[in-house]
Amino acid sequence: MPGESEEGDMCIWEDQWMLRRFSIEKQIIARITSLRSVFARDTRIVQIDAETAREFLDKEHVKGFLKGSSYFGCIVPPHRVFRGIESPYIHEGHPLLAVAVFGKSFLMKEPGLEGCLSGELTEIATLSSIRLVGGLTKFLQAYKELHPETHNVMTYVDKEWNTGKGFLSVGFTKIGETAPIQLGNRINKGNLKLRYVY
Repeated sequence: MPGESEEGDMCIWEDQWMLRRFSIEKQIIARITSLRSVFARDTRIVQIDAETAREFLDKEHVKGFLKGSSYFGCIVPPHRVFRGIESPYIHEGHPLLAVAVFGKSFLMKEPGLEGCLSGELTEIATLSSIRLVGGLTKFLQAYKELHPETHNVMTYVDKEWNTGKGFLSVGFTKIGETAPIQLGNRINKGNLKLRYVY
């Protein structure tokens, strides 16, 4: 049960299993398998459309596709194909390894940060057969290049699936937690609220 889970555990509810079994199975296998490391320096971040993001996230993220305002894909550029990095997803002829979705930015009202522009990382997923080293940082930099006026990026980490360690290791800081949320006949564990300041 969520209240009894420990760090690194996953909490899978029956309705989630029934609706998202394929992507959940991929995540379980990824956690117990030795994954191939792919370095972000061998990839390129490009803007993609919502449908490309949807095709990837519906199969590679346990929650499926979430709508946003900016979509980015991590591809293998032609000069790095020799490394043999492959993917069943293709974007304009290039293997697609990861996808990030960002929501609309907004002006902050928080004391000390009034008027700062904040973005939101809504969703991120990597091909379940690889470990993309440096991928999160590369996505954040691509977002900053597209929106240079952005001061920080917020994200929420589902405590039933993730401890947030990967985000904290690249510079996110924990600024709070959301209360558990009633979802039908169950209550989830809530989310970690994290912020990355450029």
